[in-house]
Amino acid sequence: MQRIGTFIKEIAGIDNAYKELLTTPSVQALLAQYESEIDLTLLPSFVTELDQYAREHPKCEGCLKLAACRQPIRGHLPTMHPHLGRLRLGYRPCSYFISQAHLENIQNFYMPKVVEEASFDTIYADASREELFRLAIDFVVQCEKGTYKKGLFLHGSMGSGKTYTISAIANELAKRGIGCATVYFPELIAQIKASFSNPDETKVDVVEKLKSVPVLMLDDIGSESVTSWMRDEVLGRILNHRMAHELPTFFTSNFNFDQLQTHYEQTNRNEYEPIKAARIVERIKALSTPVELIGKNYRR
Repeated sequence: MQRIGTFIKEIAGIDNAYKELLTTPSVQALLAQYESEIDLTLLPSFVTELDQYAREHPKCEGCLKLAACRQPIRGHLPTMHPHLGRLRLGYRPCSYFISQAHLENIQNFYMPKVVEEASFDTIYADASREELFRLAIDFVVQCEKGTYKKGLFLHGSMGSGKTYTISAIANELAKRGIGCATVYFPELIAQIKASFSNPDETKVDVVEKLKSVPVLMLDDIGSESVTSWMRDEVLGRILNHRMAHELPTFFTSNFNFDQLQTHYEQTNRNEYEPIKAARIVERIKALSTPVELIGKNYRR
């Protein structure tokens, strides 16, 4: 087959467009790679695809994350492969797309985008959290085996890493093909309440999804305004269903169990309902193992 350098010289005075294309660094590297497998006399039959590759390939240079992707197929690199003496255009997933493919297994409700990158490798660790890591890893292992295990109730001061920890667990489960939902609970309640005044929008069906998702993460419970409806008809229904069907559930809160019960006893209408509050907390206890996170505020 004709060598690339010779071919370029021959067409230099005939077609400047061909010359410009074939002297593009990315194209030259490609042609050199497959020189023994292609026939350059067939160039007219694949020049359009080669030109598209030359235009799209540089878009990946300097890319740092999937959100910045400029390719026509998000998260996919243009590639060329030899076929019957020609080069054919194709696309393959980039490393960023592959690293975030597991997110398809996570339903995210009102959680910050940063939690998508949470992992056991980047989680804040110290000697006081050895038990937390042991419980988290054991849960993931048992869940992958199909063995039911209680979730965790992470409580402690603000900025202690509770949200990041449950997000890291959710990402690890998702990478293993296990469906999860992560929910910022106060915002869920606010959105459901807002939907009542908009007949074209409803968030109530979200509750049905949360009742049955394989693994549920409820973030920041106890921060929402307490009403009998929220406590009993939203949180209560979710917990009742998940407890009855042994569906793992995780929680984060600034309160411990006793403080959370006190919080749920008093509604915003000054209704004092200690029995209903106790019923909610007992269900949370049945679904999760308490772990206190102490230490510095990692948000600072």
